[in-house]
Amino acid sequence: MTKKLARSLALAGFAVATAACQSFGENQLKFISAGHTGCSPEQLSISNYHANTFGGGVVWNATCNGKVYLCSGVAGKSSGDYSCAPMAQ
Repeated sequence: MTKKLARSLALAGFAVATAACQSFGENQLKFISAGHTGCSPEQLSISNYHANTFGGGVVWNATCNGKVYLCSGVAGKSSGDYSCAPMAQ
């Protein structure tokens, strides 16, 4: 693979990741996380959002009352395709 092709692929991947991240706002992630954590959206803070540029998967952390949850799902699907579980310590 040439350097030019590798750089083009890297830039394309970055563009896809940026678009995926923008498709999920913090408020949307709070609402998705709420039912899985037992916390209201107002109680949650969101961090560490990462999107898989090729598979459409997303992961993030939702924190409520000092408890951190690892949440994941498939971008563009219904809220039934998401889950959260307490982070291992």
